[in-house]
Order: sequence, then structure tokens, then C-alpha cells
Amino acid sequence: MERNSRNFSQRAAQIDSNAEHICDFLYAASQQQQQQQQQPSSPITEVFYPKWQTADHYAARRLPRGGFGGLFSLAFASQAAAEAFYDALACAKGPSLGTNFTLACPYTILAHYTELDWAAQYGVPKSLVRISIGLEEVSWLHKVFADALNAAEDAHRAGTNAEE
Repeated sequence: MERNSRNFSQRAAQIDSNAEHICDFLYAASQQQQQQQQQPSSPITEVFYPKWQTADHYAARRLPRGGFGGLFSLAFASQAAAEAFYDALACAKGPSLGTNFTLACPYTILAHYTELDWAAQYGVPKSLVRISIGLEEVSWLHKVFADALNAAEDAHRAGTNAEE
């Protein structure tokens, strides 16, 4: 444990930077489509990341040069978009978070499978995907998330066109 903690500050800073880059990319993609009123709108309905939900709280309490952490969640406009994103996301999948490598899980389905209606009444959508960013090169992460976003957009577009 002591040996693993020796470079923790450097790893945490890299994870913070990677997560912020990816969240900025996903947030901008969702906002850009909404602002341009393109049809269909973005498959991502919300990027749950402290930078946008609790930035003031973090600013008051984080260490100097501290980031927002490596954990974030995405909510999707449809289950099909969430599944396409998750399936296309080329990273490790599993229920554990906080590793040195990027890991994703379908949070609501894993944590509340037998009580999905209960979770929904508190605003926790079935389509929620939780992601813990790791230490990979940011350019690789960007490509992996761009590919997954493209898959989600295709699924969302197909679902929207089927409804028309």
C-alpha cells in the first residue's frame, strides 16, 4: 500500500485531467446539438460531473490545483442510445470504479435492477452509464469516447426516425 501511494498525487492529477477533457468533449457535443436544434437532438441528456453540478462546492473544498475527479455519469435520451454507447465503448466493463484504467458500468441496472421504478422516481434513469477514467493517453480516450458517442448518435437517430 505504501509503495502504491508514492505517486498517487501524479496519478490523481492525470486522472483529473483526462476526465475533464472527456467530460468537456461529451458536454460540448450534447450542448452543440441542442443549441443548433438539430434533429434528432443529442443522445446524451446529461453529463453528471462536478464541473457542472457542484463546481462551487468543489472550488471551496478541493486542494490547490485539484480537479473534479475521475468519476462521471451519463444519462441518455433512450435505452437504445445508452446500450449502443456502452457496447461501443472500448474500455474495461465492470462494477468496480477507481482503478488506474478506464472502467464503465450500466450503473442503475447493476445497483437497482430489482427496483428500477423506485430509482426512476428519484430521477435516476435506467440508461445511466457510470465511468471512471484512468491513466490512458488522452488522445486514445478521446477516440474511444468519440466512437462510442457516434454509435449512440446512430442508435438515437434510428430510434427517432422509427418514431416518425
